[in-house]
Amino acid sequence: LVERPRHIEVQILADAKGQTVHLYERDCSVQIRNQKVIEIAPAAGLDAALRQNMLDDAIKLAKAADYINAGTVEFLVSPESGDYYFIECNPRIQVEHTVTEQVTGVDLVEAQFHIAGGASLEALRLGDQAAIGAARGYAIQARVVAQGSGTITGYKEPSGAGIRVDACGYLGYTPPAQFDPLLAKLICSSNSSATLSSAVDRTLAALDEFHIGGLPTNLMQLRAILE
Repeated sequence: LVERPRHIEVQILADAKGQTVHLYERDCSVQIRNQKVIEIAPAAGLDAALRQNMLDDAIKLAKAADYINAGTVEFLVSPESGDYYFIECNPRIQVEHTVTEQVTGVDLVEAQFHIAGGASLEALRLGDQAAIGAARGYAIQARVVAQGSGTITGYKEPSGAGIRVDACGYLGYTPPAQFDPLLAKLICSSNSSATLSSAVDRTLAALDEFHIGGLPTNLMQLRAILE
């Protein structure tokens, strides 16, 4: 039993020629009722040796399974002991892939389609870890969800430098109760300081600009978590 785990997942890309690379890791520890709420790339405050071991093991697993395409290798980490445990490998693009795209500059969806079509990582100029380069600062994703039924009577997304919104909300939209209540993914990157705190500040400012009227959302809850 890991009582206070960090949920760390490693993004990988692998081609049919046997080449596999990682695009660093994401911290998805902030969850409510087993649903991820805040995701950060890369994981802050992670011991360098622990990080490298997980990155290496993720690639080792993918190669052993002859894995092809985009995928995520997930671990639970015990912060006190530094031990980590494999959970699963998700053979798909995940909701939180956006933060990895922001810190690496790699369009994971596009890369996945090219690899599925037979392209090699070399052809995509992602042939080795040197081609991936170092992570560029931090990126945070906040999942904006409906917390009750209703019709959107007002809708305004934040915008500006370092702010990305992937959303399905619009004026007059009534989210169906039988499906996931995700309305938007707010993704904010750190400024030129490349610090986590600057990414947090930018996300808080963007949340203040996000307006959704007509139904309850978790905008204030996201602010409280980030504060």
